[in-house]
Amino acid sequence: MVKYSYKKTLFSVLLLLALLQAACSTFDKQEPIPSYIRITGIDLKTPTDNSQGSSSSNITDAWVYINDNLQGVYPMPTKFPVLLTGSAKLSIRSGIVQNGIDATRIDYPFYNAWDTTIELKEKEILSLKPRINGYRSGTVFHLNEGFEGLGFNFEKTSNSVNDIYTTSNSTIIFEGNNCGKFEITSGIDVTIATTNYYNLPKQGASVFLELNYNINQDMEVGVFAQDGAQIKQSSVLGLRASTNSNGEIIWKKVYIDLTQAISNEVFATGYKIYFYAKQAKGVSKPRFLIDNVKLISF
Repeated sequence: MVKYSYKKTLFSVLLLLALLQAACSTFDKQEPIPSYIRITGIDLKTPTDNSQGSSSSNITDAWVYINDNLQGVYPMPTKFPVLLTGSAKLSIRSGIVQNGIDATRIDYPFYNAWDTTIELKEKEILSLKPRINGYRSGTVFHLNEGFEGLGFNFEKTSNSVNDIYTTSNSTIIFEGNNCGKFEITSGIDVTIATTNYYNLPKQGASVFLELNYNINQDMEVGVFAQDGAQIKQSSVLGLRASTNSNGEIIWKKVYIDLTQAISNEVFATGYKIYFYAKQAKGVSKPRFLIDNVKLISF
């Protein structure tokens, strides 16, 4: 015969009731109601004195911090929920596509953050389009070429027949009055480089080249490093023809990371930026337009 314990049975019943009550409390708990932030895009505004060059940018992502905590990284345009209400500190940093490679996205270290205070309300959408106020203090512009003056800081190299010049053709320029232009004629390769060598920081310090470009075939971007009497050439990035989804040649903006190429040449005393191209098959008149070339570091 099985003997039942009254005390054990009572304890089991009470335990079951407690668990059921806890479960009900969990399900009955009201979920927080979020507020929302919509960011349609981020613009750059540089000083009118041209000390930082053009305001042209290609900011693709928003790095969002709320009360100094990273909320998330969002490709724009975006809308996202925030489980906060009331006053909050908002900081937005500019995300860019590094080296034109879509899978390589970074918080661009040279642009200022956009800081403000916001008021968040349940269910409401706060729509924003931040305007970044130029480059961070301490940014060094080694080169800031917009091709608007009488002269410019590029020339053909000794092994190049084709030279660079400016064009004011309003149907092809990007902005302002001019842009730089070079071509390939008679199938001869072209190499264009900066006129001067630049003293750039090494040891992993960030060095970037910004560039607006309009090209109808591939072009190589690289660095000449001066090491005593020796000139070392390093290819950094190959840019493809700047086409849109319809196959039309358009202007694009690229951020090229030169950090490794510069730091690798530990004994170099100066660096030039170069553009090189060899006529591609099927392209009868290779044409290369460049503008707003910025070589920057801290």
